[in-house]
Formats: sequence, C-alpha cells, structure tokens
Amino acid sequence: MELKKKRLYAFLVDFLVVTGVMYLLTVLVYPLALLLNIFSIYNYWLLLLGIITILYFSYLEYHGGTVGKRMMGLHVISEEDELRWQQLVIRNLSRILWFPLILDVILGRSRNRLRLLDAIAGTRVVSAEENE
Repeated sequence: MELKKKRLYAFLVDFLVVTGVMYLLTVLVYPLALLLNIFSIYNYWLLLLGIITILYFSYLEYHGGTVGKRMMGLHVISEEDELRWQQLVIRNLSRILWFPLILDVILGRSRNRLRLLDAIAGTRVVSAEENE
C-alpha cells in the first residue's frame, strides 16, 4: 500500500480515537454538569479538544507512534538528528481543530510534501520497512 493511503487510514483511526476520548469525557462530565448546573463548562470543550489532540499526537509520536500509525506500520522521524518533542508539537498544530489540516495539506503540496508543517518542523512520516 502506498504511503499516502497508509497515512490517510492512520489519520482516520486516530481521528476516531480522539473523537472517542472526547465522547467519553462528555458522557462522564454530563451528570456532574447536570447536578451542579454548570453547563458553561462545555464552553471550553473546543479548547479541551485542541489540548487532547496535541497531547495525543505529540506524546504518542514521540514514543513510537499513534494508534493509527502503529496499525499502518508508520512512524515519524526527524530529518536532522534525533526527534525532539518541539518538532512534534509544530507538526501537529494544524490538527487542533481538524479543519486547518486541509490547509496544511494544500500548502504542503506547494513544497512537494504531504503537509507544510512537516517541512517546517523538519519531520517525515515513513513506513517501517522504508526506514530499515
């Protein structure tokens, strides 16, 4: 399977994981919000989504790969030397609210890359067999 398809499938799995986490948090917090009448807590849900998304992708990519990347045999490498967490945060900024990812991909095409923020962060996603 080509790398772009693997990355797409990995992203779809990761999207479902993050969505599942947010759904679970919503279900767990709702009774408390109902009991205490603090529905205003949901005003911060987009901020929470952004934080969880950055943490999920950056932490797991630093430690070998997200659920989707591991399923597809992909991982992130640094183009320079050892992968740094700052590179991962930069490359995942466009995933905060999902929509900027579309712009990231479109702009990445102008640099013959899949994503612009990969070029800025100095990272690449490679298949396990490609890296060996």
